[in-house]
Amino acid sequence: MQLSNDTLAVVNYLDEYTGGNLRKKNDIGAVIEICATYNEPELLNRIIFTGKSLWNIASKLRKVNPSADGIELLQKEVERCSTELSGYLSEIAGAADDDLKKRFDDIYLQLTRGAVKNLIDLGHDLAKIKDLQTILRQKSKE
Repeated sequence: MQLSNDTLAVVNYLDEYTGGNLRKKNDIGAVIEICATYNEPELLNRIIFTGKSLWNIASKLRKVNPSADGIELLQKEVERCSTELSGYLSEIAGAADDDLKKRFDDIYLQLTRGAVKNLIDLGHDLAKIKDLQTILRQKSKE
């Protein structure tokens, strides 16, 4: 998928903001581009929010002792957020070219452990976007 200059500028800014630590840079660009092209800012915000939630919960889950109380709840939340995020990506893939549809299907939309790990990596990048949104909102209030 060809990204517009505006989307490329946003992705490059995000990459600089994260110190070059975006994990799914091209896919973030595709998500932003499709949402911008079809005037879907609310969908983009839902994707960002769900991705940040997935990243935060998955990060907590990694730090918790596997026999700790409540771990099942965290695991269910990871599953719920993964399902929600993959649903949004499936929606976006419907508006994408064939190459991106195949990529999203292969990487994010399979019912495999690898797909969940890829969703979590995408969630990392989406969490960074959410963090940047929060910082920019706070600055605009000052």
